[in-house]
Amino acid sequence: MHLVIVLISIIFATDSYGRIYQSFADIAERAIPGVVNIRTTQYVAGRDALLDPYQFFLNGRLPRGAKTHSLGSGVIMKQSGYVITNYHVVDGAAKIDVLFAKTKKKVRAKLVGADQKTDLALLKIHQRGEARPLDFGDSDRLRVGDIVLAIGNPFGFAHTVTSGIISAKGRVIGTGPYDRFLQTDAPIHPGNSGGPLIDIRGRVIGVNTAVSAQGAGIGFAIPSNLVQSVVKDLIRHGKVIRPWLGIVGKNILAQDELGDNYDPSGVYGVIVENLIVEGPAYRAGLRIGDLIMAMDGKKIFDLNQLQRFLSQKAPASRVTLKIYRRRTGFVNLTVALSEIPATQELPQEKDLF
Repeated sequence: MHLVIVLISIIFATDSYGRIYQSFADIAERAIPGVVNIRTTQYVAGRDALLDPYQFFLNGRLPRGAKTHSLGSGVIMKQSGYVITNYHVVDGAAKIDVLFAKTKKKVRAKLVGADQKTDLALLKIHQRGEARPLDFGDSDRLRVGDIVLAIGNPFGFAHTVTSGIISAKGRVIGTGPYDRFLQTDAPIHPGNSGGPLIDIRGRVIGVNTAVSAQGAGIGFAIPSNLVQSVVKDLIRHGKVIRPWLGIVGKNILAQDELGDNYDPSGVYGVIVENLIVEGPAYRAGLRIGDLIMAMDGKKIFDLNQLQRFLSQKAPASRVTLKIYRRRTGFVNLTVALSEIPATQELPQEKDLF
């Protein structure tokens, strides 16, 4: 009797896994209507009138034919009429058109807000029954090896579906302080940008954004939890509200030195390389050369971790920093955070927090 039960359970397990791997057709069929193709139009700036015959004969006016187009993808959100895509897909666009999968109908989209730091942009469209929003999953619950599908518009081939797995989580690829990408081997190409990475339940767990130039099978997606956080601010404010310390930081250890055997009880933290005069950290008494080791009791090992902790705070909140200062030792400082000023008012430092 026991033998029969074991055999039956093995047969059902094999059959169940077989159904999962044989086809993703049902998942793709449900998800494709929630993915749109995005076509943008940009008008090219004129050249010197003496070098450009159009400019010379038209008195510097740009002819209407001088325009370029770019292609990308987008995800229809649950919120009424919103589409999320990549910032670099719509950056500088004079016109943004959205094409639906099933009806092939094209509608004009309006840019609600954008966040260059996370490479995300939010569009608004007028729904006419074509929109089929997608559910978002919890990207923190993903595991390496989970099956995923990428849907998008690679090279203009509309609503292409590719499959792969989550190859890694929390990838830092050098694009900025918000690097925490999902890595996948699902084929991603130009035109996939802004499209969804979905799990086997059809939920969006990432927004495809980049590929590695070093080889095939290495693509990156923005985790869905970060996407949803950014979208909330873009809907409310048209921008992302972030607190800042007003420091330029540097990791005390290179990222590749923090291996599996790294002892967290050793030396770690972020060195203050520079301070913004009258910034929050400057007013709280931080100095150049201070080593930031913890925020509100949580250890800080690198710049990305410092930025993640900051992103969880409100601009008007206070944080306690544990620092190490030469000739003084350990010091606790309370910093009153404030909203980060406009970009044009700040020095162009990559690791400015």
